Amino acid sequence: MAFSIMFLMYTWVFTALFVGNEAAPPPCVFPFLYEGQYYPSCTTDGSGKDLPWCALTDNYDEKHLWKQCAVTEYGGNSGGKPCVFPFVYMTHSYYTCTGKSEHKGQFWCSTTGSYDKDKKWSYCADTRLDANYPTGPCVFPFIFENRLYSTCTTDGRSDGRLWCSLSSNYDKEPVWAYCEPSDLAPCSFPFIYRNKSYYSCTTDGTFYDQLWCATTTNYDKDSKWKACSLQEYGGNANGQSCVFPFNYKGKMVTTCIDEDEKNEKNGRFWCATTEDFDVDMKWSFCADTRLKNGEIISPSSLTPVNESKEPCVFPFTYKKKVYSACTTDGTSSWKLWCSLTSNYDTDRKWRYCEPSDLPSEDP
Repeated sequence: MAFSIMFLMYTWVFTALFVGNEAAPPPCVFPFLYEGQYYPSCTTDGSGKDLPWCALTDNYDEKHLWKQCAVTEYGGNSGGKPCVFPFVYMTHSYYTCTGKSEHKGQFWCSTTGSYDKDKKWSYCADTRLDANYPTGPCVFPFIFENRLYSTCTTDGRSDGRLWCSLSSNYDKEPVWAYCEPSDLAPCSFPFIYRNKSYYSCTTDGTFYDQLWCATTTNYDKDSKWKACSLQEYGGNANGQSCVFPFNYKGKMVTTCIDEDEKNEKNGRFWCATTEDFDVDMKWSFCADTRLKNGEIISPSSLTPVNESKEPCVFPFTYKKKVYSACTTDGTSSWKLWCSLTSNYDTDRKWRYCEPSDLPSEDP
């Protein structure tokens, strides 16, 4: 082991000379081989001071090229400001660093909520990267267990954490990422977007009709946002559904609340998942669409035509807007729906969409 440490010290000097003229250090290569073992991320193995390092080649045992891993963001045109998740890049939502773009193949992130708008970025800390966890944007809608999802979901998880698929069909290509923002802030209603006030989650400005909200009173100024959750999530009840009314401090509560004596909920709205919080102390974060000023009305008070085999009709009109694909507009769930006539406003005939209703991709 002493020889390994000395050799790492020697090759660090050599590597520093080798890459000294680069504008930014070369990227880690994951996974890499070191002493016959593959490493998917930075490691402290072989380091005399327990400092994380990575190889600059897929086989360190042969080429002995390495660098010390950066543990914070660095460089870019933001001067190494930390990543902001989620961020919008080329109209897609990212909760991970990405290697796409002109930044020399390095993994990078936006340092505001929208790279498309602000063009501010940093190179990602090397310790954020792991070959076992794919990177890329959420893909909406996506198929999971033969259901269509148009937003992040807790389905399929027992811990109540929100996630999204990084492929259009998770059942065939199971790659995914957590939908966890770097700033754990609640929706801020009302908020300003493109000089217009919004009192609930909206799909305006999104490419895939993803519901979102600003986490600041003025998105145009601050570029801070989050994807709206349509399900309860997290908490010590692991995303179990709200139970209303519930007993809290001896009073019956009928809505989600943001009162929090222990400061463990970051000002976000929450609810009890049993009838008596004072006794059971079980809670989840509320779906953002449960908020009083974020309530969404379902498209019809009538029972949907779920058993119908009639095809979706595209385009169709709903609230005087033309739709050429399935949508979640007007719903209080993650389910996509379509009209069975060209004018839903007149005929009120609809059903939930199935994977077969998705538009075919261009070859």
